[in-house]
Amino acid sequence: MRKMHRSMVVSFIAIAMIMLFAGMAIADVLIDTKIQDKVVAVDKNGNTYVRFIINETRKLQGVGYDVGVAVMAFSAHVEAANKLEAGDSLKAICSSREYQGRKSYTILKLLP
Repeated sequence: MRKMHRSMVVSFIAIAMIMLFAGMAIADVLIDTKIQDKVVAVDKNGNTYVRFIINETRKLQGVGYDVGVAVMAFSAHVEAANKLEAGDSLKAICSSREYQGRKSYTILKLLP
């Protein structure tokens, strides 16, 4: 009986951790900032995408600094994103993700 109780507790904790991390991975944010750089490229499947670089201000041990972060436009957003250039204002709802320790955003909706 005790082994069954322990396995249920372990299972519950595992499910809770999965839900917690899944929730952290799916974070929508509103971005309203200046585009620092723009690259138009083609992926391995032949689809065009746009990558903007924006600056984000971060703080580490009380020291503020700027870091370049990629904002990606795929499929339906490529045409509208391609009209924007470095120096323009980017206003978009994006999903946030982290891959290999680097943060990036994917455009869900471009705003006027």
